[in-house]
Amino acid sequence: MEFFPLSPPSCHPVYFLSPYPLHPVIPSTSFPLHTMTITNYQITRLGVTVSVTATSDLEGDVWYHWYLDGLYQGVTTSPTRRFVLEGEQARVEVVDTNDAAFDPYADPPESFPARRTVWWVRSLDSDVDHYRVEEKEGSGAWTTLGIVQHDASKWSYELVTGRLTDLTDYEWRVIPVSKVGNDGSPVELAAERIVRTPDAPAFTIAYDADTDEVTFAEA
Repeated sequence: MEFFPLSPPSCHPVYFLSPYPLHPVIPSTSFPLHTMTITNYQITRLGVTVSVTATSDLEGDVWYHWYLDGLYQGVTTSPTRRFVLEGEQARVEVVDTNDAAFDPYADPPESFPARRTVWWVRSLDSDVDHYRVEEKEGSGAWTTLGIVQHDASKWSYELVTGRLTDLTDYEWRVIPVSKVGNDGSPVELAAERIVRTPDAPAFTIAYDADTDEVTFAEA
């Protein structure tokens, strides 16, 4: 089976540090925020849903462009956006503008995203049933990242990885699989060392009723 790989498209950036599970999302001062005229963030969390509200100095019609872990999420005219974060950290950033034609990809916030998009062009073999996308971390074994069904009406496919380990080498490959379960020739993408925004340190919170003090400590 033959198909044609292309380099995966680059991810577009983001910024702002989100929480550990069940903790409120607290802005981090450890990383700079690329925010034009954003003066403040208000963040609340209910279960896995995080609501971020940005305060802007701009007047009139304002458009808010949102980024999550380096990926552009879209534009709103509301200063509030909700994200679903299931037990993991993430960085969120918003760029505000009065320009309705603002290009969010032309000058995105500098970032180091934690995920990659594996992208490939379909096989031309009529016997293909699906594609198995595999990932290798460091010198470890290949593991299945996901299965994507072949669709004769589609020319290309993509699959987003999970959150990747910082300062670690990764490789990816796509294997076309026939209708009877035979593997075709794998196409491997170039290895990449992941350099991403590091996780915030884990911490514990303890309240002392006698002193009426709250203590934060590294976990």
